[in-house]
Amino acid sequence: MTRQIKIVFPLLAVLLISFSSCKNDVIGAGSSVLESEDSIIVRADTFSLTSSLVRGGAVTATPDSFLLGEMDSKYGHLHADLLTQMACPVGFKYPEGAVLDSVCLFLYYRYSQGDENAPLAINVYAMDRGTFAYNEPLRSDVDILTYCSLDDSTRMIDHPAIVTAKRYTDSTYYSDGYIPTITLRLNSKWAQKIFEANDYSSQEAFNSLFGGIYLTTEFGGATLLSIMDLNMGVYYHFTYERAGVETVVEDDMKGLYANREVRQLNRYIWQESDLQALEQNADTNFIISPAHIYTQISFPMASMKEAITQSVGTRRAYVNRARLILPVLNYYSGTASQRTRDDWAQPAENLLLIRKGDLEAFFNDEIMLSDSIAMYATLQSVTDTLDVTTYSYEFDISTLLTKQLREDRYETLDMLLVPITVATSTTSSSTTIVDINYNQSLTATEIYSAQHPEHHLELEVVYSGF
Repeated sequence: MTRQIKIVFPLLAVLLISFSSCKNDVIGAGSSVLESEDSIIVRADTFSLTSSLVRGGAVTATPDSFLLGEMDSKYGHLHADLLTQMACPVGFKYPEGAVLDSVCLFLYYRYSQGDENAPLAINVYAMDRGTFAYNEPLRSDVDILTYCSLDDSTRMIDHPAIVTAKRYTDSTYYSDGYIPTITLRLNSKWAQKIFEANDYSSQEAFNSLFGGIYLTTEFGGATLLSIMDLNMGVYYHFTYERAGVETVVEDDMKGLYANREVRQLNRYIWQESDLQALEQNADTNFIISPAHIYTQISFPMASMKEAITQSVGTRRAYVNRARLILPVLNYYSGTASQRTRDDWAQPAENLLLIRKGDLEAFFNDEIMLSDSIAMYATLQSVTDTLDVTTYSYEFDISTLLTKQLREDRYETLDMLLVPITVATSTTSSSTTIVDINYNQSLTATEIYSAQHPEHHLELEVVYSGF
């Protein structure tokens, strides 16, 4: 066996190098090594794929940040708002005789999308009809009226706050710099209610007194804020006697936070007419978040298996190389001052390619990322000798195809392109993926469809039989 391995793999390496340098000849004619039944077969074929637009629908997801606002982009109209409980300081008690001064809601955002000078009106309502159960699955198309009556009596600020992303009302210092902050002062009625909802024995007890807030916008179609943090500050004062002879007035603040200890939901509304317009575009496919619009790519497994079986016979087949390269059509590389409405939504940094039937389980049941189920690609760029830069995603699906060909489960294998965020942990020796989630910022990726008259969607496959 040792001798055979020494001979076979140099031959295979030479063949693969030859394929790279003479691709057209190999793909057109194929190649084989030796003539006996024990020989190794190496061939290459090109297969035509098909593609289509898929409406992913609402999803169950835990937001790592919130979108707030409305935007009319070239891809459609998006409205994003949010509902959240507030985490109480369990075990805290106000000092005896504490008197309320005010309650403020703080919204912190690192960036905005759209026109940073365009106004939007922010309003805040109480969740007066109920709150989220601890284990309740929360979908991104929830009916607000389930939790909020939206009566005038539930408005938590006297008037909608008119703001722009560029001219925020405050800023807050974080470890890496100042963060734009919008400060909303609650009206006296709801400030007092929150101050009196001071049963901090448990989160459940506090939720029964104050279910949470609904934060929305009432006009504006050109700005989305990416809210990275949200909290309330309850400001109060109290008096005490110092050394029995001096009365001291002390000011203090207690924070209530929208964090991972409580339930949160970002709701998205994408207009139906916009989806129909995208579906009618035959030459281009789209992947859009957070509208959950995906592109489906279908692989002809039956014809692949037939072609490979004819080539390798009874030998065990391996897919050695199968690169799916997707050029991006809408990357904007101009300056911020030149950006227009058509450029507000840019391609996602990462795309997941996953078997269609595994999508929901992958996110809801936290299936481990595996090349036999799904893989992701990062947007990459290449600049040629003429200083022209192109952008694309590249997937290596050789492991997945090898598994699918052996299982023989599909006549056609349908896979989805889904925009995602990837969180990693880096040490001195390695980088590990710790979380993959739906991308919940506004992104839009345009690629050629399989029906494009000039840019056909094809897959070049190099395979071997042992």
